[in-house]
Amino acid sequence: MSAKTHNNYWLASLLLLLTLTLLAGCGYHFTADSGTRLPAGQTVWVPFFKNATVYANGSVALKRAIFDQFAEQRGILPAATAEQADLILEGALTGYGAGVVSYSATDTAKEYRLTITADITVRKRGAAKDSKPLWKGTLSAWQDYPVAATVELQRSSEDAALTAASRKLAQQLIWNLEQQY
Repeated sequence: MSAKTHNNYWLASLLLLLTLTLLAGCGYHFTADSGTRLPAGQTVWVPFFKNATVYANGSVALKRAIFDQFAEQRGILPAATAEQADLILEGALTGYGAGVVSYSATDTAKEYRLTITADITVRKRGAAKDSKPLWKGTLSAWQDYPVAATVELQRSSEDAALTAASRKLAQQLIWNLEQQY
């Protein structure tokens, strides 16, 4: 092998390694293939999300986001009853918190991060409560939002962050569920 060919080989290898490192660092990952994707046309039932936090609307936002993401991403619609559902999802919102993530030059809060956590169990219709679930785990998601000038605007920003974080958590649920499907 000539020195020039050898150098080209190492340069190509280095570029490939650098590209893979950059892609991994940007959050890119391989998704489930069509054989492990949840099939469209199914239905999902979410009876109630327990809420172990002090934020009353948290479990409602999460339930809505789960229905929205299942419908938008996989064509899985809400069932009218548990008996009609293909998938039954149970869970609890176990964490809800916001903290400052950035400050202005005058050392005042500029941006908050809202983080939510939920314990979720997914079963197929007809599966006994004591049987192994289709998927079970704890998921967490966050969303940053700006500090607002008034309490009303601040609440609105926090509600929007809750919606966004709930959608992210629902997307994680779909991805994790498909890894076990």
